[in-house]
Amino acid sequence: MTLLPFRVDAEATVGDELEDLFVQALGRGPASIYWDGSWPDVPELDLKAYAKYEAVQVVFNSLDIDGELPAGEHTVFVHLSKFGDLPRAEWLARQVGAEVLGESVPGR
Repeated sequence: MTLLPFRVDAEATVGDELEDLFVQALGRGPASIYWDGSWPDVPELDLKAYAKYEAVQVVFNSLDIDGELPAGEHTVFVHLSKFGDLPRAEWLARQVGAEVLGESVPGR
């Protein structure tokens, strides 16, 4: 069976359990969920809120943002502004008890 690539954009409120349903339906295929918005000010790092290009993306069963490198794991990408705000990414990771792994990769 050949699977066609497709994209679905939907807005859902927090708590709709959409993510759980998505993962259950997905199985082992590659896919991603992309949340965008505005990061908060971080006064201790002298970082101001900036919304353009900033998002979090979870890629399921793949190691890259396009789902082209199959894997038995999921990867989280933090998309930042064109300014490549690594201190903000590190701050965001600390907020959930995690850390940034790997190097910054320029976007498209």
